[in-house]
Amino acid sequence: MRKLIQKIIAIIVLTLLFSISACFAASSEEYVRVRIRSPRLFNEQASLKAYEHISVYELNNDPDELFKLEETDVSVLLDSYFDGNFNIAGNKESAAYGPNHVVVNKDFSSYDEAMEEAMEMEEIFNADFYPQISSEGFKIYGGNYTNIDEAQELLDELNNNGYEGEAVSSNMKNIVVYNQDNNAVFMYDNEMNIYFSSYNDDESGDMIDIDKKPFRGLIGFKIIENSKLISINYVDLENYLYGVVPNEISASWGMESLKAQAVAARTYAVANINPNASYGYDMDDNQNSQVYRGFISEKEATTNAVNETRGEMIYYNDKLIQAFYHSTSGGSTENSGNVWFENLPYLVGVEDAFSDRSGSPYNQWQKSYQKNEIIKKLKDDGHNVSELYSIEITKVSENNRVIECIFSTDIGELVYKKENARLLLGLMSSWFTIENGSVFYFTNEYTFDNKDDSEETKTVPSRGGIMDSITDKNTTSEEDNKTESNLGSGGITGKYLITNSGTNKANLDKVAVISAKGVSVLETSSSDYNFQGRGWGHGIGMSQYGAKQMAAEGFTYNEILEHYYTGVTIK
Repeated sequence: MRKLIQKIIAIIVLTLLFSISACFAASSEEYVRVRIRSPRLFNEQASLKAYEHISVYELNNDPDELFKLEETDVSVLLDSYFDGNFNIAGNKESAAYGPNHVVVNKDFSSYDEAMEEAMEMEEIFNADFYPQISSEGFKIYGGNYTNIDEAQELLDELNNNGYEGEAVSSNMKNIVVYNQDNNAVFMYDNEMNIYFSSYNDDESGDMIDIDKKPFRGLIGFKIIENSKLISINYVDLENYLYGVVPNEISASWGMESLKAQAVAARTYAVANINPNASYGYDMDDNQNSQVYRGFISEKEATTNAVNETRGEMIYYNDKLIQAFYHSTSGGSTENSGNVWFENLPYLVGVEDAFSDRSGSPYNQWQKSYQKNEIIKKLKDDGHNVSELYSIEITKVSENNRVIECIFSTDIGELVYKKENARLLLGLMSSWFTIENGSVFYFTNEYTFDNKDDSEETKTVPSRGGIMDSITDKNTTSEEDNKTESNLGSGGITGKYLITNSGTNKANLDKVAVISAKGVSVLETSSSDYNFQGRGWGHGIGMSQYGAKQMAAEGFTYNEILEHYYTGVTIK
């Protein structure tokens, strides 16, 4: 099983690898390619609706219009097995359409030329014929049969009438375009970079609907992983930002915060353009990159923010930065190296009282799990765990976020570092603490005096009991008792408690603990884990709620960006 954490890390690593190391200037001629996951309903098909006729482009460095379709509504499908309603067929026997065809051994110079002859052949042979586009040019294909024998029968008929060709099976290798009468209007090889669009007079630009939602620019398709038909929006950078900024920040917030978001989003997008991306796109339309919902989500205020900062991006030493941002910092942002892998000089933690004053509903949060829920999460992440004894936070960054967390289980200790623990647990941020009846805070020094009202007593953690001393081994000598003074946290089941009556192994269901609250009897095998934390997101770079507050307090968008990204310039 591929681990959940590995998937998330892979996305982050790829993002960092594609960092731009040279100086760039954004312009109206800069384009990005965004994978459209929403509103896509199926991996096998999509519908397109044009404002006028549909133009078909081949996208190399620039779109090159190949031809126009008379249709304004088409369906785009995998070349595979489908039933009569164009739903993917569970098996070949239930399919009405399939990937078996006849290809005619004749080349054509254009779509129109190939289509003209295909229509003549339809009249002669009473079968479906249509152009097919590949790197070799235009050919004519016939039929969408569910088995190769049917294709061979058509081929035999063609041969008897002087045509040469062959019967081919091309499951998942072509993309087929059907009109509303369920007739194929053309097919193209998956290696072709084919895109679709139309002209919208009202917006004075290219636009097309996919699955009933409009997107500026062009829409293309690729077959990936041998079974998924993905859709890609090729769109001008500034038009892309029109559909990003209102989905990443509230359009009702102050204009300076909207401008800061626009500049950060533009910087992030350009830094992630990768012409050699294996799947043919630069970014996702979701939180893996930036949330993008296209034309339908555009707002006047955020569009103005994009226009008023047109072309502006964030640089460090004249190089584009990775402009990460998040919802709510919780009181301080974080160093990039404490969350991911690389310490970047412009992504260092800063105090963020603005976020605290912003009224964000995510300044503080809590989430609870039953023990069996956490065990399931560990299993889903590839660990054959049957029992969870405790969860121990062992390292915390100077900016309060957990950077090492240990899950004590029946198969041993499972160590999760940096973002991995919060991603495993589905927590809002890595700034969190854990409350559980089997989790205690322990020290090797006597810290409790019930009558003492000193500052030392006041700072005793209130999240669990305080042990006089606890150790992983059965201590037998006085020398072994001399350990460095520290304060940690963790479960005590299976560990040794040092008391005035000797050293005893803690294997009881309950234990009496002397703490700052007095004597408490606590469960050592509680099944409830309560996580209390601050902030939402990875904590790197700009806090959006912090930007909101800074704008409300009169700061400009440049000042907002310079606060959250250390040592940068905006130009």
